[in-house]
Amino acid sequence: MSSTHTRVEVQDYLARMRTALADLPDVEISEIMDDAGAHVVEVADELGEEFSAEALTTRLGTPEVYARELRAAAGYPPAATRAEVPPKPVFAARFAFWSLVAGTAAAFGMGIGGRDGFPLALLVAVFVVWSIVLLNRKEPLIGQVGDLPETLALKAALEQAEQGPLGKTIVYLRSLQPAWWLARAFLIAISGLVLEGIGVVFLFSLALAALALLSGPRAKTDRRWLWVSLPAAAFAAGTLLFIIGSVIPNTRYNDSYPTSYAPAQRTVPSNVYVFDKDGKALTDVYLYDEDGKPLESSFYGCGEDGREYREDNRYPRPKVDYDSRGNCREIGGVPFAVSIPQTSSFLPSASATSTPSSSVTPPSSVSEAPPTAPTSK
Repeated sequence: MSSTHTRVEVQDYLARMRTALADLPDVEISEIMDDAGAHVVEVADELGEEFSAEALTTRLGTPEVYARELRAAAGYPPAATRAEVPPKPVFAARFAFWSLVAGTAAAFGMGIGGRDGFPLALLVAVFVVWSIVLLNRKEPLIGQVGDLPETLALKAALEQAEQGPLGKTIVYLRSLQPAWWLARAFLIAISGLVLEGIGVVFLFSLALAALALLSGPRAKTDRRWLWVSLPAAAFAAGTLLFIIGSVIPNTRYNDSYPTSYAPAQRTVPSNVYVFDKDGKALTDVYLYDEDGKPLESSFYGCGEDGREYREDNRYPRPKVDYDSRGNCREIGGVPFAVSIPQTSSFLPSASATSTPSSSVTPPSSVSEAPPTAPTSK
């Protein structure tokens, strides 16, 4: 295992100690920092997997307090009060912090909303990437982010939650982190497959999944990886909720509304052929239901522009055919023959001979329509 002296948190801690001793001669600062620096690195190594900036501060105190103790032990006068004042948060630190918050929220929104959240997530991703560049170019910046009032308030809230009734649940969830790292990488990978299938987006999602898998364990020791790990976790959580929500409502809908309750929709075939009792095909017939309503269906025939639409209840429809040049033509007639089964004659009844209470009058277009060419309604 490599030494922790290269970690950003250790370097930031030592830099703040040197600032607190800046009023001493350079020779004295070098002597103190040589001894103190080795001790800080040793303590960081002892922390092992539990190492973090907070754990280091708990063991040694803040860099300013530790520097003040070393100063007193060496017999030097107290430093000026300005050395004990922690550095004020800078704009870059606050920009990085809120970029992380916005990036996490936008990633969750994109995961739960699919394509609808992509434009906003892409815009916020620009600021997140910008923050990552700043954090890698300015090493003290990660420490300044940790000193922000927003960050301190968030840490205090998390510590309070761990000490409350949900403390055991939080500890248990933390023990599942390795499994969650694998799960979120899988969710990120399949999100690209759902959006576009196997293509550029899917390959890009595979790269993001690998980066998310790498960022999980590294974020515990290098806080700069949080700008990758937290948005990745939020996107995976949103994707999981999207998948669950797309399955459960459909199931509930099918269970709550059985098909027996839904009224049957009357449908008419696209074409109808009518024959008399001798098997002779009838043409130019008009179909109606028991209420006298025409049984209409749509028909696309040949017109001057190659396609003509009409919707009426005149049957049968001609067959529409196209030749090798794409010219449209309508073919009339019946393409098949039928054999009418012989049945006994129906006995006349009073109801059959009585005058019906209502009659159906075909539309005027029926008598005016030519017998062979279909007309538009």
